[in-house]
Amino acid sequence: MIKQIIGTTAVIATWIVPSIALAQVSAVKLSHTIQLKPDAERLHPPVVSQVEIHPTGKLMAVAGDDHFVRIMEIATGRVIVTLKQHTDWVRAAQFSPNGKLLATAGNDHQVLLWDVQENIQLRSGSEFPSVITALDFNHDGTKLAVVGFDDCVVVYDPYSGKKLQQWKAAGNDLRAVTFSPDGKLVAAAGRTGIVRIWDAASGTQLKDIRAHNERIHGLAFSDDGTQIVSGSEDRQLTVHNVSSGQKLASMPTGDAKVFSVSLVQPGTIATGGSDNEVRLWSLDTYEEIDRLAGHDGTVATLSAQGQTMVSSGFDTTIRVWDLGQSRQKSPPVLTVPVSRFSN
Repeated sequence: MIKQIIGTTAVIATWIVPSIALAQVSAVKLSHTIQLKPDAERLHPPVVSQVEIHPTGKLMAVAGDDHFVRIMEIATGRVIVTLKQHTDWVRAAQFSPNGKLLATAGNDHQVLLWDVQENIQLRSGSEFPSVITALDFNHDGTKLAVVGFDDCVVVYDPYSGKKLQQWKAAGNDLRAVTFSPDGKLVAAAGRTGIVRIWDAASGTQLKDIRAHNERIHGLAFSDDGTQIVSGSEDRQLTVHNVSSGQKLASMPTGDAKVFSVSLVQPGTIATGGSDNEVRLWSLDTYEEIDRLAGHDGTVATLSAQGQTMVSSGFDTTIRVWDLGQSRQKSPPVLTVPVSRFSN
């Protein structure tokens, strides 16, 4: 067990860039843009590999290629604390559903688990057999699924760091893993274009879905868990029925390879791609319903909470979007005093 209090004040500043007008009339509005600045020891700002909003909707974790994870205020862009325990590119970061834990991972083969209290406290660390590309908590935060360049999915106890289960995937170079909303299923995908689904309790392999012809980078279940959405380098967004494996829709993304997929509201999927745009899609009509421009590089990561969505990626900026009238439930009232980070 590793115990260490992290209280280093960040030296990285941010600029808030005023919102620019979108090319089309949209219900989604750009609130502001946060431009990261480089650390004192680096010449360039970090490329952002993942941004994750805390369940309260006030803070976000920002992971990048500079080996750091920043805890930032969404409204102001202020860096509250910088976590510097990783020794290589940090590719994944996620808060548990109750907001009490943060998991981070990347090229150093380490899964680091942090207590989110009045300070961020490193709780435990676990070794993974390869570079880690993605991770996901289940619905109640009792399990953490991890994938990477190897061909395995490993499920950990996030409180102890102990390995609970390990399953063989449909190939190596996995880029996405996700639990179903009720926590009963786990899906993972990567280079082969196959989505493999397991029973989360028994580890029984339930289904292989040949979803794409090229590498899958993003997976998301629908809010009711009946559909699974995948995005790929083949420039397609596909939707399959989870129970039958039947393809329900295949939506072309133009010239964009899809690098991120996120359920941002019930019935609405957001994707980020190599065309530097965020697209919104309806799971009711299987049509593109909005397109958000502004990034100057590939959009590699998306996260949403309530009526706020954030996007980031290769251009080293974080864009904060107002989704308008949200159909999501109000953010949970948590016992974690996250507001104390700003003291």
